[in-house]
Amino acid sequence: MIRAATKKDLESVYALMRQLSRHGFTKEQFCDCYEYNLEKRRVLVYENESFICGCIVFIIHYHLHFSRKTAEIVDLVVDKNVRSQGIGRILLESVEQIAIGNGCVCIEVDSNKQREDAHRFYEREGFANTHCKLTKGLI
Repeated sequence: MIRAATKKDLESVYALMRQLSRHGFTKEQFCDCYEYNLEKRRVLVYENESFICGCIVFIIHYHLHFSRKTAEIVDLVVDKNVRSQGIGRILLESVEQIAIGNGCVCIEVDSNKQREDAHRFYEREGFANTHCKLTKGLI
């Protein structure tokens, strides 16, 4: 079942994000970030028999170069023990329906170059590798 995440889901989402992230962060940092995301972004979870085994975070915003709404997936993670069971696809489809309902022209996602399995997943789901993302570390 897909539903909006709540503050009560913090521990489960924290565990999922620890599987995804290669960045070290403390639980306190995560708590602050989680609250921000619940307030400012859309956070959905996939729950199976009271077990949260997937999470997707996205935003809907306007890019000037589109001059229309776009959706951007910020995070998508499925528990490593239940991958390849269609949960990621269901989460993506939920975002797609919300994006369509909000008049978005596209959905964008960034994915680290090292995540080749994720790239194959997104391409199977209809995403095209059309952009290059550049980053600059500040700390």
